[in-house]
Amino acid sequence: MTKKIGLVLVIVIVGIIIANLIAQLFDATKSSDRLSQAAEELYKLEVKNKELKKRLQQVRSSEFIEEQARNKLGLGKKGETVVIIPEEKIQQVLGESRKNLEEKLPNWLGWWKVFFR
Repeated sequence: MTKKIGLVLVIVIVGIIIANLIAQLFDATKSSDRLSQAAEELYKLEVKNKELKKRLQQVRSSEFIEEQARNKLGLGKKGETVVIIPEEKIQQVLGESRKNLEEKLPNWLGWWKVFFR
């Protein structure tokens, strides 16, 4: 009888140990997944950081500053004449070019109009 109780006790202890080992394996795989995700996120952030540093160098360059002064502030170099075109003129020209694009006919219909009009 004591052998049976001892055997049951050993089986229960072995079962508990196996259950704990399995739980630790699942925790380890979850930790591995989290580590992989963190490494991937770190890589993406490093790439973004490189892009931002490159953009910062471009923004600090004198060419960029000059371009922004010309385009956004309407400034020019000494001896240059700055020409500002009114917005309504721009829209008028763009409207005409859009009108020409809208009037583009299929090739066969264009030829039809040329010969039978």
